[in-house]
Amino acid sequence: MKELLSNKYLTLLFRMILGVVFCYAAIDKIVHIDLFARAIYYYHILPGSLVNILAIFMPMVEMFAGICLIIGVWPRGAVTLINAMLVMFLIALTVVYARGVDINCGCFSLSSRAKGSAVTLIWRDILLLLMGLQIFFFGKDFLSIHKLQTK
Repeated sequence: MKELLSNKYLTLLFRMILGVVFCYAAIDKIVHIDLFARAIYYYHILPGSLVNILAIFMPMVEMFAGICLIIGVWPRGAVTLINAMLVMFLIALTVVYARGVDINCGCFSLSSRAKGSAVTLIWRDILLLLMGLQIFFFGKDFLSIHKLQTK
């Protein structure tokens, strides 16, 4: 099992998947910051004064971490940021699910038709977090610019 988890090709695949997912997720949020702020507000978790700040900076962090993971610049730092965001997303989705609220998560599309089951979203984020943990603990910087910089 450890041999599979430490496989450099699996790590590279997970890096690409997570990087692309986070870059893709950031695009609609960056283009429609106002709608993303509204989606964050509807979670009713953060004080109103933090909603706009998060709506502005979180998509930028998602895009930055995704790009870093794809090209392999600071991959351990990038995956740490992504894992932290995934834990934050899981907490928010779990709170919303426990409250029985049906909202647009604001994950990939801010369209009013982009609602998904909270349970499905939680499982998706758990799967992504497992990929991120594999990268963090078993990543070998295979095909990484970071590795080339340290030589």
